[in-house]
Amino acid sequence: MDQQYEINLSKEHWKTRQTLIARARDPNDSQAWDEFAGYYASFIRMVLMQLRTPLDDLEDLSQTILVKLWQSLSTVELGRDHARFRTWLGTVIRNTFHTHCSQTASRIRRETNAAVANVVPPDIEDIIESEWRKHIIALVMERLHASFSGKAMDVFTMTLDGKSVDDIASALELTKDSVYVLRNRVQSRFRKEARQLRSNLEYYQ
Repeated sequence: MDQQYEINLSKEHWKTRQTLIARARDPNDSQAWDEFAGYYASFIRMVLMQLRTPLDDLEDLSQTILVKLWQSLSTVELGRDHARFRTWLGTVIRNTFHTHCSQTASRIRRETNAAVANVVPPDIEDIIESEWRKHIIALVMERLHASFSGKAMDVFTMTLDGKSVDDIASALELTKDSVYVLRNRVQSRFRKEARQLRSNLEYYQ
């Protein structure tokens, strides 16, 4: 399985030395932009849901953020001496959401003549950071499920759930040594995938 996995890895987008962000900055690389939107759109949507964005506004606001990213991506200064892409992404989400809240409050004030505050969650930065971690983990787990099957993933998910080696061995009818081997194998791949994804999705290189 590991050999087949290495073959599969060689066919993936991460084989290039350029990150997805670097490729998406090229306005002529439409495939890179499609991949970029595919990876980040779900994250943006989840952040907006956690910010309690009304469902009627959710898709439009998600698209607005993606358009802002598209318009600025080729010119924003990223790299070692400038902002990390993930930091900039969070800033775009935060500012766009702030603007949306302000415009919504202004519209309600005009329509009702009522005093309406611009309500923005005070923990928006924490929400963005938390959802990003969840997003990366979800992407890694998707890759792991495509590469490991059966008891290897069962051992790993039970480990994540806090189950002891003894409990896992008993539940899956494995020896403790087998649990250790399977757990370590998947954990090692998990760390490698997480590093690759973060490198490609968080940084401009």
